[in-house]
Amino acid sequence: MSNVMMGFSESTQHDGDSTYADNGRTDAHNNENVAGSNKLMLAIAEADNAIHRCNDRLLSEVEKLGGTIPTAGVVAGIYTAYCAIEAAGRREQFLAERGIKIHGNTQNECYPIFRAFTKKVHSWLRDRVCKYATVAALARHEGVLPHDFPGWLKDHPIEEACEEYRRIKAELEEAKRRAFMVDASKYPEKVPTIQATPVTHGHIGLKLGVLEFAKDGSGEFRLLGILPHERNAVMRMVMTAARNAT
Repeated sequence: MSNVMMGFSESTQHDGDSTYADNGRTDAHNNENVAGSNKLMLAIAEADNAIHRCNDRLLSEVEKLGGTIPTAGVVAGIYTAYCAIEAAGRREQFLAERGIKIHGNTQNECYPIFRAFTKKVHSWLRDRVCKYATVAALARHEGVLPHDFPGWLKDHPIEEACEEYRRIKAELEEAKRRAFMVDASKYPEKVPTIQATPVTHGHIGLKLGVLEFAKDGSGEFRLLGILPHERNAVMRMVMTAARNAT
């Protein structure tokens, strides 16, 4: 943990030194910057301590699990740290220092942070805590403040919260899809194109074929590739193509 804390401390101090040297800011602004840095490091330290205390208890009571290991405090601590990291604009730095990579298919912005805090603990505890990343994402969507999160968490069981977040995500994706819809008859040049995927043997009939028609009017065509047959997979490709075209 010391290396991570030092990385945040040094980078924050460097930002402060260069800013004040260039702009001549007042001591009050300097103090505010230091206070913000200290608050961020404290939130990270408290979340780390909470997860490791919970992990130690898990390891000492591994034969008496039965769902008795409390994790609400750990989840609340990580949520507080997540909010502080986001407010400081240090998300990418924090994840890099913890060795966590964000993949293109990451659907939940909270999950990488939860994974970073639980990377080195028992797999049972890591899986249990990371399930709450979706709950934390719902809390962020609703603007829940860190000090209100423990009470909010009691009123939002994990199953119900996850279902609600999935519903909200689906609505947002549908809204994005509608925003990118183009009337091909009016704006043919704006219609997004999808890069063909390689043909997968044995899946013809289960997936959508992409054809390229000859430009000489002969009506001949060739098969470019096969798209996934899952609707969500196709829509992700359409959305990507639409974003690239705008």
